Amino acid sequence: AIQPGLGTVMIEYGDRYTNTYYAAKGGNWDLAAYQLKEAREIQEVGEATRPKRAGGLKAFETAYLDKVDAAIKAKDFAAFEKAFNVGIKGCNGCHAGQGFPYIKYVLPAAPPAPLSMKP
Repeated sequence: AIQPGLGTVMIEYGDRYTNTYYAAKGGNWDLAAYQLKEAREIQEVGEATRPKRAGGLKAFETAYLDKVDAAIKAKDFAAFEKAFNVGIKGCNGCHAGQGFPYIKYVLPAAPPAPLSMKP
C-alpha cells in the first residue's frame, strides 16, 4: 500500500524517455544511454510494485526499448529517432490496451531546461 502506483512511476519514465531523445539529438550518446538505463530501472520498480502489469512492461522493453538501445550503441540518430517514435506508438497503444486511452506520451518541443544535452 505504501509503494508508488504505476502512474507515479510513469511520470519518471516519461521524463527519462524525453531526456533520452534530447541527449541523442544533441549527440550526447553517453547521457542517452544513461537515461535509457534509468528508464529501465524505474520500470523494474513498476514491475515489482504492480506485478499484474509486469508482463506488459517487460514486453514493451523487449519490443521497443531494445531497439532504442541498439541505436544508441550505434550512435545512429536516424535509427534512434525511428525506434524512439515507434516506441511512442507502442507506449500509447499499451496505455489504450490497458484501459487508459487518455494517457498519451507526446515528446515535448524542447528538452528540460536544467539538463545539458550536449556532450
